[in-house]
Amino acid sequence: MRQAGFVSARSLGRLSLQLRRPFTTRSTLLSSSIDDSKFTTLGDASEAERDQFFKYTWGTWLKNDETEKLKRYTPFAIGGINEIVKKLRDQSSKESPSHVVSLASLSEGKNNRIYLAELDDGSEYVLRIPYPLDLSRDARKARIQSEVATMDFLRKKWGMLIPEVISWCPTADNPLEREYIMMEFISPNRQNKNYENLMQSWDPMGATVLQRATVLRVIVSLMEKILATKFSAFGSLYFTEDVSPDLQNKLPYEGEEDKELIDRWRIGPTVEKKFWQPGIEEANVIDRGPWYTPSDYLLATATAPITAYTNLLKNPAVASSELGSYLPTWIATYRQYAALTPALIPSDIQADSDLLSPRLHHPDLNPMNVLVDRSDKDSNEPFTSAYLLDWEGSSIKPFLFHGTPDFVHYRGYKIYKKEEIEDYDSLQPEQKAQIDYMIAATSNQFSFEFMIKHSFPTLINAYSPRAKLAREPYTVAMATDYDYHPMEITDLREALVKSKHWSAVTDNIMASPVNFTEEEVEEVAKDVEKWEQVLSKLPFYSTKGWVPQDMFERYLKEGKLAKNDSGEYSLIS
Repeated sequence: MRQAGFVSARSLGRLSLQLRRPFTTRSTLLSSSIDDSKFTTLGDASEAERDQFFKYTWGTWLKNDETEKLKRYTPFAIGGINEIVKKLRDQSSKESPSHVVSLASLSEGKNNRIYLAELDDGSEYVLRIPYPLDLSRDARKARIQSEVATMDFLRKKWGMLIPEVISWCPTADNPLEREYIMMEFISPNRQNKNYENLMQSWDPMGATVLQRATVLRVIVSLMEKILATKFSAFGSLYFTEDVSPDLQNKLPYEGEEDKELIDRWRIGPTVEKKFWQPGIEEANVIDRGPWYTPSDYLLATATAPITAYTNLLKNPAVASSELGSYLPTWIATYRQYAALTPALIPSDIQADSDLLSPRLHHPDLNPMNVLVDRSDKDSNEPFTSAYLLDWEGSSIKPFLFHGTPDFVHYRGYKIYKKEEIEDYDSLQPEQKAQIDYMIAATSNQFSFEFMIKHSFPTLINAYSPRAKLAREPYTVAMATDYDYHPMEITDLREALVKSKHWSAVTDNIMASPVNFTEEEVEEVAKDVEKWEQVLSKLPFYSTKGWVPQDMFERYLKEGKLAKNDSGEYSLIS
């Protein structure tokens, strides 16, 4: 349902709060089975036990742990949840409004804290509270508005299985005093079905090719509905009333005949995180779209970071820090990337309207975000009733730049079978393990692309070697972040230098407009070597230094972690 206004009166009542510890069974923080002193008025948010309910506990950062956890501290007015539920029940004309009897901490994700609310009539809702992180209020507002509209679009337009949003508010002006989304809970045993996370069936190496293909088929079948619409612009999807008046008369796509849908959604500014980073946090400070040509969108992926880093350098505290010493390199590199963007669309692809068409992109399409019906399921039979979760950050961009989902994307040397490797049987176990990984990774990506060719014959050229080559600088530019280490800009510098050799590997079809002197190439090569040395000393770099809490506690107990005077941890080899 659409966003509704709320009164600010405080509800009073008694509520069982439950805190799920990481990687263990759920434990009770305030339980209905113990004495009455463990119950409190909902509006009272001063108790130490309740404060713990809002804190991040699922992991530890080896660097800046206290700061990172503070970014994920999500206090809200718990009493407000019954105000929301009462209003919903009133609107549904039910005789006796239900109320929430327990609120459990269900998950502490990358971007949101997830709670499970149980009502007195047995129904269950998921309550999602976004972390503040480094996102401004404007960014959080836009991301929630777009996410709810995107979910609504796919449910109503294409009948996709997505949890229904029950209530939502993109600002703190509501009884919870925080932005939130409340949606239906897809329980493991829903409607006589046995739902489980698709990740439980995804073994990228150990399973058979056929078993891995069964999981990949689910992902591709979801993509069939995600990609079904050819939109009219690049940006993100919103409800019509949530975009500016000048965008409300522009249809998001052609051919809609359903009168209930034709005025329901519009395309507005993108919610991709790169366009909302520190330095450009607020609304209307840069061009976030919508854009009407692929080249305008690509150029914006360069100019937005340039503006952000330039603004950050104006801050004396940043300018005098380690990051400040690197920011001029970041700015210069993204200027080079801006010069390269016209060449990211090869000449033989420029006329291909399908490859460059605006298509919806789910930024985190992987088995972890999919629930499937496991009822009476043979291991090699297709799954049914697949729900796709977590649409935050979804955007509309040229299909050419969607790329392969990260969980199956393989950038290494391709090996299709071990017979290709001479003397495989005589290799050391660790060498065999590496070869086996490369074979499995090659097979997984080949299977995915084979399925794409069958489902989207007009889009398969987006996975050609030439298209992958052209897409790489864009992919690196959008992923590169100084958050964990400012030397990460080396990755983009290396990608730009590699573009120098495009014409040599594409029979002169592709040529890079960015020129590098031999001295500059040598300088980047030295920096790449230095960066690799730094990376070797950065434990858990892929998770930005985050360690699952059970692993952190085990490593600490076993003496594998050392803490320095600055409070940072390092692995002891």
